[in-house]
Amino acid sequence: MKKYPKPIQYLVYVSLVAAVLLTLYLFNLVFPDFVEKFSLAATSIILPFSIALFISYLMAPLFKILEKKLKFKIRFINTVIIFGVVGTLLFFFISYAASLIFAQTVSFIENDWPSVAETLGDFLERNAFAASIYDRLAELFSFERIGAGDIDIFSIFQSLTMIIITIVLVPVFLFFILNDKDRIYEGIVSLFPHKIRPHVIELLKRANRVIEQYFNGRFATMFVMSIVFIIVFWILGFKERSLLFGFMLGFFDIVPYVGPFIAMLLPVLYSLTDDTLLFGEYAPVAIAITVIVGQLIQNNVAQPFIMGKETKLHPLLVLSSFVFFGYLFGIVGIILAIPITGMIRTTAHYLKELHAERIELSEAQKKMLKEEEPSEETTKHTHD
Repeated sequence: MKKYPKPIQYLVYVSLVAAVLLTLYLFNLVFPDFVEKFSLAATSIILPFSIALFISYLMAPLFKILEKKLKFKIRFINTVIIFGVVGTLLFFFISYAASLIFAQTVSFIENDWPSVAETLGDFLERNAFAASIYDRLAELFSFERIGAGDIDIFSIFQSLTMIIITIVLVPVFLFFILNDKDRIYEGIVSLFPHKIRPHVIELLKRANRVIEQYFNGRFATMFVMSIVFIIVFWILGFKERSLLFGFMLGFFDIVPYVGPFIAMLLPVLYSLTDDTLLFGEYAPVAIAITVIVGQLIQNNVAQPFIMGKETKLHPLLVLSSFVFFGYLFGIVGIILAIPITGMIRTTAHYLKELHAERIELSEAQKKMLKEEEPSEETTKHTHD
């Protein structure tokens, strides 16, 4: 088979991609509803698969204990054991902790929210700028803007159907991901030519390590932050509300930097209505300082220690990835933004390692950059 030069090969690849995109565009013009239905169908598969993948990485440490510590080599049996253990823990969590948090939420809405709303109204009356922002947000999210004729029954039914499908498919996908993990990796590698398979295997191993470190580390930090803030709120005098507010701050930590500060708003508003809290009228300031200090400790001490350097990203890059992937994939994109970005960075580092000799400057080139004026030898070589 005749082998063409690389520029011609790249041109062929680009032409094929352009032809596929043009075909999809023309197909969308002829069948305008096809792309929308296709995207909905893809979302109905991607969403439960992403959730199942997330849960599978949380279960990875249990698999390591069974396979390496207890020497259980049959993966199917390990999967059944883990399903049983996690199902039992989930049952007790829903029976006790989740029911208690739900009861606290209902109690807060019925008993405390009227006082919070009244305090917020008094603050808005005294602050015209804050009132204008609040009115704008209320206008954007007001249900009065939605008329009776604007409600699409089919869309509501479609959304409910997707929720049911997701609930049913997540355990199914999770079982096959856990049981057939090696086969899935082998199938992915087999799609690539033999020449580049070693690179694909190395990238898969690195990507798997990044994702596993991130999700396990994130779950651990969410759990630790929940416990810490439950204790902090109890010390501040929130009493039974400590469980609700502490759980919220830990749960919203799934979105780093931004999530805890969003979850902080509710306890801050509540503290404006309760004079019995520690620090009195300065309780909102104490809550804000506590959350800020907790974030600084987590992001600079706990996160690098628990998750590793692979997932340690600059805050600006993290926020940018939230916006980009959140716009593309919604809430799933926000949750997966950091591991996706970490995988991209790991891939870039690997490619840099492969071409290190081409990328790194030689000592002579570095010396030339430091020279303020061109040397006589360089000038002579240039003229020649």
